[in-house]
Amino acid sequence: MSWLDKFRNRKPEDYRGRTLYYQQDKLQNEFYAVVRISWFKDDKVCGVTESKIDAYDMDVVMEFTDIVGNALRAGADVSVVCIEDPENLGIYAT
Repeated sequence: MSWLDKFRNRKPEDYRGRTLYYQQDKLQNEFYAVVRISWFKDDKVCGVTESKIDAYDMDVVMEFTDIVGNALRAGADVSVVCIEDPENLGIYAT
């Protein structure tokens, strides 16, 4: 079992409040979004991953929501820079 599987299989009561940081901005090289995910263990960062999503991918919005949604459900903090207006993705400020 990998370290990522251990985070995905944690019980919901083990989670602390997770954060989604979203910034709309222009990106170079035809990127749609850059997503940085911070993974935690015992309330300390134990890993950081970064993914780029190309603007020319066929299912770009589905790929974006899959990466961000799965990371948040697994208990990670997520930081996003994307060319899309967050409201078009169903993300609203609270």
